[in-house]
Amino acid sequence: MTTTNTETEVARRLSLSPEKLEGKERHNWCPQARDQLFGPESERHDPLPAHSKVIARYRSVLGEAHDESVRALTSNEATVHLLDDVEAAAITATRTAGRPMRVVLMGRTMAGKSTLLAALTGGSAERIGVGAQRTSRDVFAAPALDLQDVEIVDTPGVGAKDGAEDVALAMAEVPGADLVLWVASNDSFQEETAQALRAVAFQGKPVVVALNCRASLFDELVREDFLADPTFVFDQYQGHFNTIRAHLSAAGVEPVAEVMLHAEAARQARADEQFGAALKSASRVQNLLDTLENESRVHRTARRVLRATDEVRVQAQALSEVLADSEQQIRELVHVGRGLRKDQKLRAGRLVDACLQRMEDDAVRIVGQRHGWHQTITDFGPQVSEKWEEEQNSLITELGQALTSHLDELSRAIADANSAAQQECSAAAPAAVKIEGLRDFRGLWKRRAAGTVVGVGGALGATLLGAKVGLLAGGAFGGPIGAGIGVIVGGLGTALVTPLRKKVQSLFKGKGRILEENRELLRVEIGNALEELQRQTRIQIDTIIRQVRADLSATAEQRAVAEMAVLDVADLLADQQKVISVATAELDHDAAVCLLHVDGRSRLAATVERVTRLAGVCIAVEVTDHSFAESWLFPPSSPEVMTFGRPPSPEVPGARATSYVLGLTEQVPKALSVRPDRTSVTIETLVPEPILAAWSATLSDHLGTQITIAHPSLLGVPRNE
Repeated sequence: MTTTNTETEVARRLSLSPEKLEGKERHNWCPQARDQLFGPESERHDPLPAHSKVIARYRSVLGEAHDESVRALTSNEATVHLLDDVEAAAITATRTAGRPMRVVLMGRTMAGKSTLLAALTGGSAERIGVGAQRTSRDVFAAPALDLQDVEIVDTPGVGAKDGAEDVALAMAEVPGADLVLWVASNDSFQEETAQALRAVAFQGKPVVVALNCRASLFDELVREDFLADPTFVFDQYQGHFNTIRAHLSAAGVEPVAEVMLHAEAARQARADEQFGAALKSASRVQNLLDTLENESRVHRTARRVLRATDEVRVQAQALSEVLADSEQQIRELVHVGRGLRKDQKLRAGRLVDACLQRMEDDAVRIVGQRHGWHQTITDFGPQVSEKWEEEQNSLITELGQALTSHLDELSRAIADANSAAQQECSAAAPAAVKIEGLRDFRGLWKRRAAGTVVGVGGALGATLLGAKVGLLAGGAFGGPIGAGIGVIVGGLGTALVTPLRKKVQSLFKGKGRILEENRELLRVEIGNALEELQRQTRIQIDTIIRQVRADLSATAEQRAVAEMAVLDVADLLADQQKVISVATAELDHDAAVCLLHVDGRSRLAATVERVTRLAGVCIAVEVTDHSFAESWLFPPSSPEVMTFGRPPSPEVPGARATSYVLGLTEQVPKALSVRPDRTSVTIETLVPEPILAAWSATLSDHLGTQITIAHPSLLGVPRNE
């Protein structure tokens, strides 16, 4: 590490030469100096009881957020289908208190987990497979023989055919683990195994990698060769660590330790009196035991704090993801529903306009055909009234049938058009709505930044979406059309034609009048009556069409109201995500403070102002200006990397990013580019890109501005600004 001016000043005060500081890590460069510079720490106290109370409060907040979300989804028919996933994310009790350090064995089926379990616990070989997959189908725990207060847990293997249930059982043990001991074999790394490993890493659990080199020891000559030169077995598989490291780094984490061993040799060592010591030495299992013993000795209490925190935090993660996914589905539902409603309005409007035109044309045609009726009259005796009565009935029937037929056809056409529109919208149902600023707790969107897939259900499928949009429609869009049409038309005829009947009867009561005179009188009277009938018919058609349009508008308005009610549910889910986010930020703050107390850093713990944690990756801690020098010169010992900084500058929030980067890399950044809206920090430390992305996301969240940490090859070397 490069000696800084601050360190030089410290060296002067402590009578240390700068040369003695060169190459020293901040964690151990001069521990006795802390008390001389900053004073002695207060008397230690057990922080776990207070932390347990914080977790209990947190669990209560989560439970209420879950219950509120369930009530919201239940309140609306269109959102009830999301209830199962949310109910499945209910907050349950955890089992942390009083348990020993818990090391969970995971890995591909037949990798040697059960063999290693037997080697570490002295158990029988009953769980060890003999070539068939899925030998271990349950969870089994036993105390480690060579480690004090350490429990080893065997889980079903991953990657077996039809082994989804096995994976679920194994993953269920991860939240309650202090360490995950990932057992890999010297076989090729399968994609199913990679997915499970990444899933473990994304839960933020520390991972110790044990590469089991499964050379056969059943042949006596082979065993002798192995005991004579075990490096021959191990050296050829060093490259496997690179593959495992790459999958872990995809989740933004690095393994706590990497150990190569021969699990079968370690197991046989316990029962072989003659070659036991040689087998144990050759197996390299002692390297694993040393790693686990060191973790237990140095970090036992701190890991208990993190375990207790993450057992409930991972439940909050699951609940928050489900709520975010449900919220997005609801908003997509409404988005599609609104588009459908607009489309249906346009289609229905065109159909109504066309129907109106056809009804008016038919009215003109049907009524107009009667203008020449008087020409058919040859006998102006009493029979003329009967003939007019027949013609009148024919007119009314024909007019009513025509108008009713058009309205019935309109109703069917609108129903068909709505159905077609709904199918088209459902078939084109990609996620069209994004939730700006996803409202879940820290980690969800950072996981996305690191390249993982978040959410349990994703967007609604086309068929399901169509069904749920139908719920918003509240039934057939064109249902009200046509109601009472026959009555309206019948009344029209009765009201307008009956007066003409009386006029005809008054004109032709006898035969004394001249035929042509009577015919002309009849033409005039019929013409006037028919013109009035046509005018009134048009008025009535307009009235009917206005009613149709009103029915359609009322239905659309009902759907708009239904959409707003559904959006209210989405808003409530968003509110509950915010509640979880705030509560999780408070939990992370308390966890960081608790870790500092565990490390005996009570003075530093009292100055913690703000915390942003990405589980398993890092904890960004903002402290006061007064205590920043202490936090940086004498960083605490924590199983999860803690990096410190001062309160951000209001003008340029990212200007303080370098102190956090220093805490992550132990190297001075090569370059810094600062702008009001973004900051780029260039480092030369060889760090995998996904880890840089995870750091960048964490600091972006922490400082409230875009932070990018990258290698010079990616960004170029930005100039200092």
